[in-house]
Amino acid sequence: MSFNKKEHLINNIDAIRLAFELAPPTPEQQETFRKYCGFGGLKCILLPCKKEEDAKSWSKSDAPLFPLVQRLYQVIEDGAENDILM
Repeated sequence: MSFNKKEHLINNIDAIRLAFELAPPTPEQQETFRKYCGFGGLKCILLPCKKEEDAKSWSKSDAPLFPLVQRLYQVIEDGAENDILM
């Protein structure tokens, strides 16, 4: 099976979002956490992605992941804001 960057990124975003929402995880939520595997193969998460024009500097292979990286940063930002308010 080949490494699927898009699937990898979606699984990690889902796991991070869930972590911000949880008390003890349900079995279904535990399965989401099991899919989380870090970002080692996704160097694109370190690239600028605040505005649409940032995508122009991304490689062809990483460009399709641009919206997902933006989503990742939004999930982290939203979770951090919610954590501060608690």
